[in-house]
Amino acid sequence: MKHLVRLAALLCLASLTSAAQDDPKVIAHPASKVVKDYLQLVLERDWNKAATLVQLESLQQLHADFLQRLKKAPTMDDELMLTKRVGKETFTDVEKMAPIAFYTAYHEGLQERWKVSPEVIRKVRASLTVRLLSIGEEDGSHVHILVLTNHSTDKAVIENLELISLIKIDGSWKVALNGQEPRITPLDSALAPAPPTSSKETPKSSDPVKPAPKPPAKSKGK
Repeated sequence: MKHLVRLAALLCLASLTSAAQDDPKVIAHPASKVVKDYLQLVLERDWNKAATLVQLESLQQLHADFLQRLKKAPTMDDELMLTKRVGKETFTDVEKMAPIAFYTAYHEGLQERWKVSPEVIRKVRASLTVRLLSIGEEDGSHVHILVLTNHSTDKAVIENLELISLIKIDGSWKVALNGQEPRITPLDSALAPAPPTSSKETPKSSDPVKPAPKPPAKSKGK
């Protein structure tokens, strides 16, 4: 699936390095606070609050992409695994989920699958440094902030370069999980191609812990 959120689930405001290491132009922009707050909530695994800082359209797209994955699941085992990963029993149950509820359940499912222990989260939080490197302003409503993160787990020291896209909606800045995807404006609705979809499993920011390999599954219909 798309997103985030390559969305590193490991950034926090308290771990920010000194302001002298951040680009003053980034700090001066009001969207920078949203980036910090969002990454802090992601690190703390407070998915419900993190979702309130995300563009509604992005949440809806994440949900829609997941439903497409369910429809295209190659085996019954895969379909059941994906459904249970968000705490539901049937496709219809997943389809009826509200965008924020789905976002929360989706990430909680990934956290459980990737077996991120509280100890690892504490170590990431204690060691993490974040630098706001630069900001790219498309216009008054679209910006992209480049962030460099460095943290330790129980196995390695990891450095990530993250690009967080934001969009201004009704005077408030929101994280646009699909902000780096091509934006298509049809000139003729009858001739316009459908927007591209993604089969990526995780949102834009990624967790440092890799998922465990899946066991062999039975083919659908068997």
